[in-house]
Amino acid sequence: MKLFSLIIKLLLLAVFIVLAAFNTHLVSFSYLPGSEISLPLILLLLAFFVIGAVFGVFSMFGRLLSLRHENNRLRNEVRKNARIAQEQLQTPVPVDAAQPVSDAAPVKE
Repeated sequence: MKLFSLIIKLLLLAVFIVLAAFNTHLVSFSYLPGSEISLPLILLLLAFFVIGAVFGVFSMFGRLLSLRHENNRLRNEVRKNARIAQEQLQTPVPVDAAQPVSDAAPVKE
């Protein structure tokens, strides 16, 4: 599976390199009204890809923090339950509680 994943990644990298090689034409980019700059198309594509990736990471940052908080809370809960279970296993059982109750009335059929 790792080999398959590596092959797919290498193929995608090759496709992107070919696209970069063929998209070197200059394009006009208007970033403000009246302001225009000519840049290679691949540079603009790369810049907007990076900007989109940064916005994507920032948009997931809040969810990441909430998941980390929930993960820590659940780990603490598991530790607490394990400690309680360990304490219950170590407490001695009273002798009277271990013997069956014989005062109960017999069940009639």
